[in-house]
Amino acid sequence: MITIDALLIGAGIILIASFVQGLTSFGFALIALPLLSLFLPIQRVVPMIVILSMLICLLVLGSVYRDTNIRKIGLLIIASVAMAPVGTLFLLIISGSVLKIATGILITLFAVFLLSGRTIPIANEKAAYLSAGALSGLLSGSISVSGPPMALMLSNQGMSKQMFRANLALVGVILNGVTIITFVYSGLIDQEISLYLGWMLPVMVIGTWIGVKAVNYLNEQKFKKYSLGLIILSGIWTLLAGLGVI
Repeated sequence: MITIDALLIGAGIILIASFVQGLTSFGFALIALPLLSLFLPIQRVVPMIVILSMLICLLVLGSVYRDTNIRKIGLLIIASVAMAPVGTLFLLIISGSVLKIATGILITLFAVFLLSGRTIPIANEKAAYLSAGALSGLLSGSISVSGPPMALMLSNQGMSKQMFRANLALVGVILNGVTIITFVYSGLIDQEISLYLGWMLPVMVIGTWIGVKAVNYLNEQKFKKYSLGLIILSGIWTLLAGLGVI
């Protein structure tokens, strides 16, 4: 049973994560997952984050859908959708502590790499799209963090910021939608999660709106670095929690 304390703490986390997402166009799942999983079972947290992430992607896509290029990201979509059910299977059969350890390690590594500002040289574009898509689908179904592999892949393609956001949002809507279907089929989404989401949805919308408005008042690049620092700390904390150290 989800308590009042869990609702209040969860609302605070969702508010912060959606604010960062609205301001920097990234970071919702990277922040929300490790923090929420500290006081809720990760098998409960992942479906909630996937649903909220899809809604955020829909909000973004509504304003930039004209910049999408489905031909450019077709392989990415196909590979991610194909692997999402496998990720859901991992969520069902792997213990919560192991998932927390994997989450902590992956989130910390992703954040460190993004903070470094490096890019990955690509020799074979088709193979890279398939690999990034497969990894994104696997991560979406298992720990809800599908964005980093896609973002790293698309950032190497020399596309405009608007096209980058549009393509990332389109893949997010499709992949998260398929992942949600696998969650429903697997019994991971129930009435309790639906009730919790009902409380978190308006908080997410408010946080995202504040973040979008704050773009005009805050240094986006500097705030992005601070956000990545927070993500690294939360990733390490989640890793230690999975190991039973804290």
